[in-house]
Amino acid sequence: MDDTEEDPFLAKLSFEQGGSDFVPVVVNRSVLRSMSRRDVLIKRWPKPLQWEYYRSLLPDVSITMCSSCFQMFHSEDYELLVLQHNCCPYCRRPIDEPN
Repeated sequence: MDDTEEDPFLAKLSFEQGGSDFVPVVVNRSVLRSMSRRDVLIKRWPKPLQWEYYRSLLPDVSITMCSSCFQMFHSEDYELLVLQHNCCPYCRRPIDEPN
């Protein structure tokens, strides 16, 4: 069995190379639990909103997510901007401030 048969994300990518409208991949809880924590980013919205789960399809690219606004950045870019401005580059929340 190849990787696309085991991975619904890779299967969707190989199926939709034609540039059609985006449709998210929906998986059940057991598939989500089987995935590596490194590859899954979670936007933990406050109630009554539901959490959103994202999978990084490029595991070699490090992604950092702001814990306040949930914007995602390449980690190197985020770290550089935080060092320069001491805040999130998107929401401007000070990094030293607790959530």
